[in-house]
Amino acid sequence: MRRRFRPYHHDRRRGSDPRVLWFLALLGVLIAVTLYRIDSPNLRLPASSNPSVTVTASDDHGGVLGIDSTQVFTAAQAAAVAHQNYGAVTPPVTTGITKITFRYRSRDADGTPLTIYGRAYIPAVPKGKLPIFAFAPGTTGIGDQCAASLEQPQKVSWGNYDSHMITYASQGYVGVTTDYEGMRDNSRIHHYMVGELEGRALLDAVIAVSRLPQAHAQADTRSVFLAGYSQGGHAAFWADKIAADYAPQLGISGVVGFGSVMSVAETLGDVVYGANINWFGPYVLTSYEDYYKHDYPLDKILQPVWIPNLKADVTAHCIDTDIAHWGRDPQKVYQPAFLSAFTGGTLSSYVPSFALDLDRNLTGDQATTSAKRINQGKLDNVVLPRQQEAILPIMCAKSLGPVQYALYPATHYNTMVKSLGDTLAWMAGIRAGQKPVSTCPTVSN
Repeated sequence: MRRRFRPYHHDRRRGSDPRVLWFLALLGVLIAVTLYRIDSPNLRLPASSNPSVTVTASDDHGGVLGIDSTQVFTAAQAAAVAHQNYGAVTPPVTTGITKITFRYRSRDADGTPLTIYGRAYIPAVPKGKLPIFAFAPGTTGIGDQCAASLEQPQKVSWGNYDSHMITYASQGYVGVTTDYEGMRDNSRIHHYMVGELEGRALLDAVIAVSRLPQAHAQADTRSVFLAGYSQGGHAAFWADKIAADYAPQLGISGVVGFGSVMSVAETLGDVVYGANINWFGPYVLTSYEDYYKHDYPLDKILQPVWIPNLKADVTAHCIDTDIAHWGRDPQKVYQPAFLSAFTGGTLSSYVPSFALDLDRNLTGDQATTSAKRINQGKLDNVVLPRQQEAILPIMCAKSLGPVQYALYPATHYNTMVKSLGDTLAWMAGIRAGQKPVSTCPTVSN
């Protein structure tokens, strides 16, 4: 005779029913697992094909906050994109690449949480650990509309960073590149050339890419190459400078700068030596006044026409319209006495607070063990070779790792192309356990 189903009725006289105990135990296990997954620093987020999917992750810096989009390139498509920047020198591309645009957590120096956009480029190769190539882009602008993650090279190219990143990822790296703090964030401006914030953004991008489910099994956080172009070189060397304190779990194998800004003061002052970068000073003034909360004597620095609308002018233009807006004549942007302070070495007495803020963002002076390489264009009229020649003695004296400096018959805009082969060989050598030979004349590393 079949037993009839009897709905459960708790009988207090019999004590705790075992089915209740079993249910409560199971519920406890589920809660514990859920809490572990939320708190776990290696949280694997579910992949999503839908834009703007937000997933809560650890609040620690480097936590992934959401995946916005995923794009898959076949090997042929990846080769075509790489060819856009590198042309005839494009290395063989034999693997597909998956590009992921995501958001991750970083932190301001005062602990304020920041949301930053990054892009990962993951080669479709057999499972196994791959080194990370973390790249910081050159100046695209301060306004939110200028964020590198919004670049559309077919419309306006600020560097075609997809082409750069796919090229390097196709050679056996998990690639990641980043926007900077303040970009696509309507609560604050991007604080341009604040080295610590740039460095944090790049290091947190490395941590975040290692937590993406699509890259987690491959990204080797003990083999990280930091690289950057122009402003990005400043970011990469700053990331190396602060890594031991800010992200000690990362192993920094090497740092590469392509036409790098090493000294913000030197870059600004080089307009008197022919650098076509008159927009740089207004960018830095706007950034530093806001970040350091200093009221600089703008009437001693800029021509009067620029002062009333300085912030609006700076944030309205991206790098593709900056030269047209600010012009090529430094005398029409800056006060003559300000320019003379650079040539006469009197900047610290002429505008003391501004000079101090410029100097606090110097890089290249760190005593780190990473291998360091600067690729510089001999024909560069944005970041002049004289800047690298000025920092090299300091870098050679302080670095605990080998330093290389290479000068190419290149402009600011094609230094990455001209130096591609040497850069790939340099990184491959380090990956193979070889110690690069230093080019420092007085140091044998």
